[in-house]
Amino acid sequence: MLALHLRAADLADTSLTVSPLFETVLSLRAWTSPNRHRLHEPWRRRVATAWQQCDTEMLTALVSPDGRIPDFLAPRPPNQAPAFEDEIAVVGATPALELRRDIAAAFSGDVPAVLIGPARAVRTRTVQALSHYWATCLEPDWARIRAVLDGDVDYRAQQLSHFGARKMFEHLDSRVRWDDGVLWVDRLEDQVWVDVDGRGLPLIPSVFVHGAITQTSLTRAPSLVYPARGRGAVWDGALWNLARTAPNRALTNLLGTQRATILTVLDAPTTTGELAVALGVSPSAASQHLRVLREAAAVRRVRQGRSVLYVRTALGDELVGRQG
Repeated sequence: MLALHLRAADLADTSLTVSPLFETVLSLRAWTSPNRHRLHEPWRRRVATAWQQCDTEMLTALVSPDGRIPDFLAPRPPNQAPAFEDEIAVVGATPALELRRDIAAAFSGDVPAVLIGPARAVRTRTVQALSHYWATCLEPDWARIRAVLDGDVDYRAQQLSHFGARKMFEHLDSRVRWDDGVLWVDRLEDQVWVDVDGRGLPLIPSVFVHGAITQTSLTRAPSLVYPARGRGAVWDGALWNLARTAPNRALTNLLGTQRATILTVLDAPTTTGELAVALGVSPSAASQHLRVLREAAAVRRVRQGRSVLYVRTALGDELVGRQG
């Protein structure tokens, strides 16, 4: 059990942060333990060719047999919306002693051969491997992943605003519990006490974790990674399955069949074109329904590069939840 002691200043500096580097590093578990990450099988199949062109020897070596990852690979994000390039630059500047210590801690002495050698060489190859992997396997889907993460951040921010820190913390994950200024995270066999000590606490949603996790290093400022809401429907297959399911009758009576179905489907961030194909309607019809739902504040639009994705707002979540 990990106990994070949060003072008033730490609560004031608690932030909700989206990290492309965290998602890149955590996604490696989907390759090293695919049976434990079946949710991501559609994505793995789609990017399998790109994965084979990556430095898979290094990438798979970064994950220990029990799923641990050296802490230096996931430094605290520098802001609430960092670019991958800014985060990987921090990894590239990791001191040699810190790198060695984190690798040893993650692998309990049985370190893969590719991680043994001059620290500069290991660090350089790691940065190159992660950068190429991000560009070819994660970045093409980042708009969809980012929309899920942004939707989660919006929801948690509203919880914090309306109900306070206790409610927000306790709804992050079943492993997390808030009690009298201490945030308990059930992820270590022994009880470890960490004083956040005015450093604040980034809360980082992820589509690639099953439960809340934290860094194991007690020398770094802590952060907390937790499962993002809607992550179960992040890949395409879930969209088609949802589209084939009739929405709840009460929601249909309120919105009509098409809009009720769209609101239900938007558990996953989706483009207008994808909705049109999945629902068997024209793109203009899908766009019209989305416009009405957006004007009613039930969905919101997220622009990522050239892509425009739609996802439910907190109001949309409440409508679907209540009618269900």
